[in-house]
Amino acid sequence: MPGEEEHVKGAEAVQRVKRWLEGTMRVSQSYTNIDGAWARKLTLRWPNGNERPFSYDLGGMMRGGEWDGQMFCAEVKWRKNASDQGPAYKSFLAKCYVALSQEYMLGDHYMWISWAPFRANDWDLLTSPQTIREAVLAESLRIFGVEDPEAAAESIKNELVEDLSERLWLVVMSEKQEKLVPLDDWRGVVANFYNSQGRSSW
Repeated sequence: MPGEEEHVKGAEAVQRVKRWLEGTMRVSQSYTNIDGAWARKLTLRWPNGNERPFSYDLGGMMRGGEWDGQMFCAEVKWRKNASDQGPAYKSFLAKCYVALSQEYMLGDHYMWISWAPFRANDWDLLTSPQTIREAVLAESLRIFGVEDPEAAAESIKNELVEDLSERLWLVVMSEKQEKLVPLDDWRGVVANFYNSQGRSSW
């Protein structure tokens, strides 16, 4: 069945992203939304109505540098082209606004990870406050419980929008890029050095 096949491909894409992130050595651990207790941790609810909850595909902790110990969550899209990513990304932004407003535990960074770019003509604006506001307004009923655009606009917290804009990541994958990570024996050397410095174990 086409739908089932896409689901299998999507699950494989999440695993591939997980391997790549951990392969960079800048992610100390990551979990998918089918990994036991993490399925619950990656799931959130809309503030209003009886809408179905939403979840992120992946979450985890970062390592080293300015992001050491910070948490991230990610939406992963296996696409060969722009496809349906425009509307899906808009919904993702609204969900991230909700998560940030709820002080979500994995919300230090919000990543959109895909194998194909989309909305190329306004790519530089995809993480802008204006784009986030538009996405939040589109989901105003589920977020604020109101449909009136003016009332919804007044309910948007500008500080959250600005904050979210800084936390967003857009990552475009490729099969070759997936392989461009330190080799296993190199990672072993780095891990031994890291542990020798008295830091938390690798």
